[in-house]
Amino acid sequence: MPVQYAQVGAFLLVAVDGDFTVAELGRVLESAVQDGRVPDPARVLLDLSGAATLAHKTDGDLADCASLFASPPGRFDPVAVLLQRDAVDDLLRLGAAFLGRVGLRAAPFRSREEAESWLLDPE
Repeated sequence: MPVQYAQVGAFLLVAVDGDFTVAELGRVLESAVQDGRVPDPARVLLDLSGAATLAHKTDGDLADCASLFASPPGRFDPVAVLLQRDAVDDLLRLGAAFLGRVGLRAAPFRSREEAESWLLDPE
């Protein structure tokens, strides 16, 4: 399965490996919401570093992905998005998609350490 989740310490890790669809991501997030081990709100580390390039995703696809984290409001807060180190264009597009969601605290990162640090203190 290209999208999986696990509660890892203080974070909900949502990891993408290979190509994925918005529907797959939505199913995994719904499973996480139903999982009694996942806190509410969940501090999310969305790890896209193993994802196939996001270049073939439309801006609409990326916006739909971001919307999954914004609904229900406050359920996933904050969201750190981890991308491949050489994915500058993807980073900019994803950043724009996530930051455009009203009420969603999100930020893109290239290092897991920086993402985890931010999740602990997103202010």
